[in-house]
Amino acid sequence: MTSLPLAQLVDSMPEDVVTVLSGGDAQAPDIAGVELLDCPEAAGDLPPGQLLLAVGLDPADDTAGDAALRTAADHKSALAVKCALPAPTGFVDRATEQGVTVLAVDPRVPWTRIQQMVATLLAARSAGPGTDDRRFPGGDLFALANAVAAIVGGAVAIMDTQQVLVAYSNLPDQPIDETRRRGILGRQVPKEAVADHLDKELWGSDAVVRRHRPGDLPRLAVVIRVGQDVLGSLWVAFADADRRPLGDFEATLREAAGVAALHMLALRRQVDDDQDSRNRALRSALETAEAATDRPTGIRLPAVLLGLAATGEVDDRETDDTMRLRADLMRMLDLITLDGRSLGHEPVVTVIGDRLYALLPTAPPASVPVDHLLDHLMDRARRSLRRTYTLVRSGAVDSPAGLHEARRDIDAALDHLHDQRAAPGTYRTQDLRADLVLRRLLATVRDNDDLRTGTAEQIAAHDADHGTDYLATLAAYLRHFGDVVPASAALHIHQNTLRQRLRRAEQTFGLSLRDPTQRLLLSVEIAALGKWQASADQNF
Repeated sequence: MTSLPLAQLVDSMPEDVVTVLSGGDAQAPDIAGVELLDCPEAAGDLPPGQLLLAVGLDPADDTAGDAALRTAADHKSALAVKCALPAPTGFVDRATEQGVTVLAVDPRVPWTRIQQMVATLLAARSAGPGTDDRRFPGGDLFALANAVAAIVGGAVAIMDTQQVLVAYSNLPDQPIDETRRRGILGRQVPKEAVADHLDKELWGSDAVVRRHRPGDLPRLAVVIRVGQDVLGSLWVAFADADRRPLGDFEATLREAAGVAALHMLALRRQVDDDQDSRNRALRSALETAEAATDRPTGIRLPAVLLGLAATGEVDDRETDDTMRLRADLMRMLDLITLDGRSLGHEPVVTVIGDRLYALLPTAPPASVPVDHLLDHLMDRARRSLRRTYTLVRSGAVDSPAGLHEARRDIDAALDHLHDQRAAPGTYRTQDLRADLVLRRLLATVRDNDDLRTGTAEQIAAHDADHGTDYLATLAAYLRHFGDVVPASAALHIHQNTLRQRLRRAEQTFGLSLRDPTQRLLLSVEIAALGKWQASADQNF
């Protein structure tokens, strides 16, 4: 097993990305792999010498922190946590007591970046001079495919985990069948061949497996992986099922898979850089309407925009609770990116203020439905982050300008749900359309004197000066559509008392409650004053 001293691993990482919090001495374990640790109790039979990425862990949470430290100690592994420096003293002290090496990761760096950097460093070490095979020249994956094809005498194809054909050999007179032809033309594994591509025997080991589908050429395949992280697979088709491949084909294919892993890790780094670019483009489009007039670079449309807000108060003061809420938003960003990719989506994410926004292109290939993905993410937040969120999703956004409009609707919906103390969960802007229109109407009336008669303000001032309850009485009466029975019950007064108050209000303020126009305007003005008691069963 290839491993790397932890000190060398840290020194090889970009500056200030990771900092050793404890155990950075000779007792620190050598790192042989990198694993996500979002649920310590489900760590299972992890091999020793892993760098455990504590996704969702808050070091200030003693219970969760102790569980992660125990897992790292039991598996003789190091632990990586996201936290701003200085780290919580109690957590560092407990890590030192247990002899666990802990690395602090810059909260702004996605876990995907850390995972890929560590895997790349380990893969580069395993492909060092001691194992270099000169049969495989430098170049890209296409050059590797041609080299393998020339050695074993077959037609090579290399696929990633999303069934995308990333490279293939193109030597003269190579064997070809309908599956290979369609795969090359579409750059995708044909649907009828996906079951073979996802075969458990292939993905579960490093052995070379044989496959021969009816009507197709016989094939050999080997998984491409770095540690436990599967990157794709390499396939070779042969013209004759009875013909034995040239040379020590199994060793050749396994060696080729190792070389392919380095190339595919480089592709992943490029994907990560592209992700950062798309994230910046999304933020620009959401913040400024003018920035959305032209198509943001790299953002695929149509797409669904999501907005998430934590079910807690976030203010401008740097309190512990506020900092924890903001740190959890960054952890949620990691979950959306990691789990979205693993379930076939290409999320674009950004945090603006105290809210997280994610863009999910509609109907990506080989993906779970968006609703199922959202249910999964909310459940993961509860289990891994121990936090609940309110999530609002837009309808399909077809144009860059629509992104800014979709964010406006989502923000209004999140504000409304917060004001209504709605339960955490997933909501749709189209289901809240009436509430959003009402909020905008009331905001317009509140800010424009020309749209108000001033009657509601006059009544409110009279109540304040004389200790009367005319405004509440009129609000209840109008809210119940002029029905005295439920209105009096809501105010806890007798029906005759309500009728007397209404008559006095008409006389005092020159009202005519039989006039539908006056009733409508007064309803709007009372609501705009914020005196209308909002609840799920109250409407006007």
